[in-house]
Amino acid sequence: MRRVRADLHIHTALSPCASEEMVPPAIVKEALSKGLAMIAVCDHNAAGNVEAVMSAASMAAAASRSTGAEVKKELMVIAGMEVTTAEEVHVLGFFPSADAAAAAAAEVLDTLATLETIPRAESEAGGQLLFDGEGRIIGMEERMLFSASKHSLAQTVALIRRNGGLAVASHVDRPSFSVLSQLGVFPEDVVFDALEISGVGVRAGRHRGFLSIGLPLVSSSDSHYLEDIGGGYTLLDIDQPAEWGSPSEKRKSPFEELRLALRGDEGRRCSLA
Repeated sequence: MRRVRADLHIHTALSPCASEEMVPPAIVKEALSKGLAMIAVCDHNAAGNVEAVMSAASMAAAASRSTGAEVKKELMVIAGMEVTTAEEVHVLGFFPSADAAAAAAAEVLDTLATLETIPRAESEAGGQLLFDGEGRIIGMEERMLFSASKHSLAQTVALIRRNGGLAVASHVDRPSFSVLSQLGVFPEDVVFDALEISGVGVRAGRHRGFLSIGLPLVSSSDSHYLEDIGGGYTLLDIDQPAEWGSPSEKRKSPFEELRLALRGDEGRRCSLA
């Protein structure tokens, strides 16, 4: 087992509130420079840049191997999405593949209006940019990603699970867009796989107020700017080889390692830094 740092909540320039510098190669480079071994791409209500970040990570790994350096730089990328529910609660979904994330995102996007239905100046849409792995713009998402979907909290968690994912309540310690800020309580009919505490919240000790709930706690940066990447992270004890993804080694996928760590199974575990 190896203990690694994971920042499980990073936005790209697809999210309307994220900086346009949040392009796949720049995100990967910054994550590696911060000593992260795993990240999750979690744009608002969409998963259109997941594959691009995965591609950028693969290219960075190949470049690292080609240098002959003793320490290879490998970055695991989890396919994710941050859904805004009908109650305006933010929920993170982590998925076993980019295809699974795209399928879940399609269900969410179907409930959102298009930008052309309102004046662009009023849309607050930002770039909503789609990229390839080299950071080139290949399109733009026309759905209003900043708006709430029509899926309730319970429906959102069910949607994530239906697509093979893990459901995590976003930044539960914050006074907006969290389960407690919007609903006042954790609904009894909704079961999460983990609760996310903001990096600032962990440093302030706010995570202690959630220990009694009995769910795993993770911390992430929720970064919308490059400099914020790694500002919050989770420690994972997982089976990570020196060079992830070696074709000669039969290893569990990064998603499966994350799933096991959240559940505390097979010697894996997660903890706050």
